[in-house]
Amino acid sequence: MSRPAPDPSNVPSFLIKQVARELSRLTETQLRPLGLGMASLPVLEAVRQGKATTQAELARLLRVEQPSMAQTLARLERDLLIRRSPDPQRPRAQRMELTALALQRLPQAREILNEGNTRMLGGFSVDETMRLTSFLQRLSANLDRTG
Repeated sequence: MSRPAPDPSNVPSFLIKQVARELSRLTETQLRPLGLGMASLPVLEAVRQGKATTQAELARLLRVEQPSMAQTLARLERDLLIRRSPDPQRPRAQRMELTALALQRLPQAREILNEGNTRMLGGFSVDETMRLTSFLQRLSANLDRTG
């Protein structure tokens, strides 16, 4: 006897997408006055932390397609949040660096993200938050392996 298919609105993938969409909507609204968005924050943080400095490195690190990364970088450059310069080791590549404006706005953006996380995790204990984070990391790793 086969089991009935689960209610699609009660499966983890649907619930994760629903929570992510709502959190993104709320956060985007608060980031907009800073001239930032959810797509640009990981890029700016990766550059700030020195994890990646070229378009190809950023696309690989953040798991996005090159055209999407190119659009994000063009927007960040237009908004004076990054500056491009030739990469001395790779003639065809350009290195990204943050501008003073980006460095000024990033702490505010991180605070907005922190407030969103605090709101989302209201009523969760520290242990529950740590377990949820661990579960989400495992889900991500599972998806990485199945590619």
